[in-house]
Amino acid sequence: MTSPIERIVYRSDAVALSEGPIDVSGIVSTSVRNNAKRRVTGALALRDGTFVQVLEGDPEVLTALLETLEGDDRHRNVRVLARWPVQAQLFMGWAMALVDTRGLSAHHSKLLTQTGSGAQVTGVMIDLASARLGSMI
Repeated sequence: MTSPIERIVYRSDAVALSEGPIDVSGIVSTSVRNNAKRRVTGALALRDGTFVQVLEGDPEVLTALLETLEGDDRHRNVRVLARWPVQAQLFMGWAMALVDTRGLSAHHSKLLTQTGSGAQVTGVMIDLASARLGSMI
């Protein structure tokens, strides 16, 4: 029997801890290291001052991770859009993919940062992560 897997999708408001741009690469490198140990997969985007993240893994691990994220000073106003059980991880192989939102249409940008449901945001994120993978081949 396989362990249950859940997916969480959330948005939060990015907070710059110093002058200059937000250090997303530092967030991703720490996430890759920690998520790999926890068997968590997912993707992160920063668009128009909004973090958007999809996380997948064991429900208890995700609950603890969400509590950690809510206490992180690099963002505020964490809003969970959806949390649901899934059969498989869409982001398998990515402990944390940083997706490139440059060139995103106005419609998809609005879905990602403002109006999209958890499922819609997940769709945009998997498309962006897949495009990233395609550009690396």
